[in-house]
Amino acid sequence: MRAAAIDIGSNAVRLMIADIEDGRIKNIVHKDRHVTKLAEVLSTKGILSDLSIEKTMNALRMFAEAMTLYKAEKFHAVATSAVREAKNSQVLLDAAARMGIKIQVIPGETEAALIFNGVCSAIDTTGKKVLVFDIGGGSTEFIYAEPGKPQKKISVPMGVVKMAERYDFSGILDMEQMDRMRAPIFSVLNEVVKFLDCRPDLIIGSAGTPTTLAAIEMHMENYDQIKVNGFEINKQQIEAILEKLCSMTAEDRLLVAGMEPGRQEVLIPGILITLELMCMLGMDILTVSDFGLREGLALAVAKS
Repeated sequence: MRAAAIDIGSNAVRLMIADIEDGRIKNIVHKDRHVTKLAEVLSTKGILSDLSIEKTMNALRMFAEAMTLYKAEKFHAVATSAVREAKNSQVLLDAAARMGIKIQVIPGETEAALIFNGVCSAIDTTGKKVLVFDIGGGSTEFIYAEPGKPQKKISVPMGVVKMAERYDFSGILDMEQMDRMRAPIFSVLNEVVKFLDCRPDLIIGSAGTPTTLAAIEMHMENYDQIKVNGFEINKQQIEAILEKLCSMTAEDRLLVAGMEPGRQEVLIPGILITLELMCMLGMDILTVSDFGLREGLALAVAKS
């Protein structure tokens, strides 16, 4: 089965076309990704900006062409936090429908379940207590799995695009500014950790923050999904990357090997969330997953 999955996130819109066999991703035929920042004015105006909708529609047109070119047998498109929350989401949904792409707006728990399935299709978590977290543009999902017990899932409206809207990450940043941002992050994560009541053996981060950290640590000029999937990075390495990026302007951060264009301002809040979570859990090692929602969705499409 050749299945296509479209993930319309709060920071980026992503496509994957893959051959699925026996519930596994056998071969990734095509991938594409465009930063559209749907959540860029959501916190202040409560809507999706005209520009972000236009960028998203342009991306969807390219995705539709790719699905035809690569002969996808089935496809499904889902939208997450920004589209869930915006007052004018119907504008985007209607425009996509006219193009022949019906978008399903999924709740946070469904998003979390798809993320977990995607991550576990690439990283073996058998017999381990594992916490998977996915830092998006508008929300962050947490899934805790312990052998023999039901999974616990929670989605919180804390994301990197929302934080970049509230705080200015364009210039050089000092530790006093970092401390001001850590307080609200701690407050949210404290509630998450209480809810999950988790003691993980392994924490896995998916989405752009962990994968970019891995790419920067490996000095990648060209992103390599195979090397990133399962890469382990420790807290000290992450702190060193944070310190380096804070000493630069957003423009200069683009020159760092491994930095993806469009992430030069939103990576720092993602790192703050990651480090705060690791500190609260007493974890020194983060395992990185390139797989997540998009891969979990492709597996679900093939089953449907």
